[in-house]
Amino acid sequence: MRESALALAQQKLEEARNEVLAHKARLEAKQPGLLKGLAGKSKEREVGLQTATSNKLHYDSQLKKAESLTALINKETNRWLECCLKTGAPDYAAALATHDYAEDWTRFGYGFELLIKSFQMGLQEIHGQFKRENPDAARSPLLLDSIRKMLPVARQIEIDIEFFNRILTQQARLKGAIAGKAALQPEYSWCETTELLATQSVNEALGMLKELLAACDGFLPAVAKRIKREQGIAEDRAAQSEQRAKDSFLRRWREALRPAAALSVKTERLETIISETEAMLMDGEFSSRFNRYMAQTMTPSTPQPTVAKATTAPAVVAAPQSDAELRALKAQLRAELDETGKLKAELIARERTLRENELAFAEKCRREKGELEAMEAKLNAREEEIALKARQWEETQARELAQLDETKRELETRALYVDESEQRLLAKGQEQIEHLAELEQQEEELMTIKRDLNVMRKELGLPVIPLRAKPVDEFEE
Repeated sequence: MRESALALAQQKLEEARNEVLAHKARLEAKQPGLLKGLAGKSKEREVGLQTATSNKLHYDSQLKKAESLTALINKETNRWLECCLKTGAPDYAAALATHDYAEDWTRFGYGFELLIKSFQMGLQEIHGQFKRENPDAARSPLLLDSIRKMLPVARQIEIDIEFFNRILTQQARLKGAIAGKAALQPEYSWCETTELLATQSVNEALGMLKELLAACDGFLPAVAKRIKREQGIAEDRAAQSEQRAKDSFLRRWREALRPAAALSVKTERLETIISETEAMLMDGEFSSRFNRYMAQTMTPSTPQPTVAKATTAPAVVAAPQSDAELRALKAQLRAELDETGKLKAELIARERTLRENELAFAEKCRREKGELEAMEAKLNAREEEIALKARQWEETQARELAQLDETKRELETRALYVDESEQRLLAKGQEQIEHLAELEQQEEELMTIKRDLNVMRKELGLPVIPLRAKPVDEFEE
């Protein structure tokens, strides 16, 4: 249902984003003329483009957020649905027995390997905590919490081994063999054994931990290897076929559930559902629900011997024969009641510790949620700041490009003016040179006339006019 709500929200966001893109395209297509720009239309267009760009960035971030939430809720739903199919759908084992669903086999094999690694790491952590425990004191809350966290993993290992045995049984039936003669994997009470670690003494618990770690190193990898062999057969069969004959069994179930889930989504509560989903994902509520579901599927552990003795003692000695037997029975009952009271007190203390741990975990989740919200607000502010700086940088770049274009045009104009001035200066220089040549010729003619005149004046007895010896500087004159 929550995934359908996210899909509907994503569809609405896509529609809004497409409208913004269309509006932005219309604004970009409108190039205002000169008079319209002077009238203020250009400023209105720039504001509209900035608003459209900001809205597009907002819708992009919301779409990415919806996609991430969808991926997370899809992962949680797949884990829960696959566990339900393994425990409550006999046709799932029959479907995998024929090696038709390679994708489900791949997920099964990969998930079982992860469970082994997780279980082994948890046991190693508990082993280290047991070494630090006081043998004479009660178990510490940290150790009890670590054991409690291991129970869902142990239950998933039990479910996977039981499911694999059902697959092997189906394969034996398909081959015509007797179901009882199928080579099944030994089933072990992983949950019960893990839960006993909380009540046993330190030495007994360390011995049991060594057995569990040995099983993680030998038995479970052997089961995983056999699962991988079946997985390889399914993958080779899918690769050899021209087209995959059958889709994922899990995906078919999801697609069958999707229409009913979509009908359960109320449009007026869409925002509330998405907010609740995000909060539940951030708080780890889905994982907690799955762990509680795993705890409900666990088989009840074997009762303690003290409790069994207390319940069966009255039936054994229902009719005492003497006062000595009666006093011995009373003493035995009193001792067993004291032991039962101690066990009850220990269970109450354990429940109180678990409640305290749950409250501490809830407080930690609320605190981390507040920190995440603060970080998200800071990140949103940072994104807005970066977007503002990006817009300012784009405006500055556009303005500098316009100034650069104007400077280029001015330089081209100046270069053209310089070229024309050089041409005019060359022409003027040529005119000056020609005029200077004319002046020199006139000077020579004048000097010739003066010499002839002096010859005539000398013949007539008149004084001779002196000739100028210094050259004439026309520019100075």
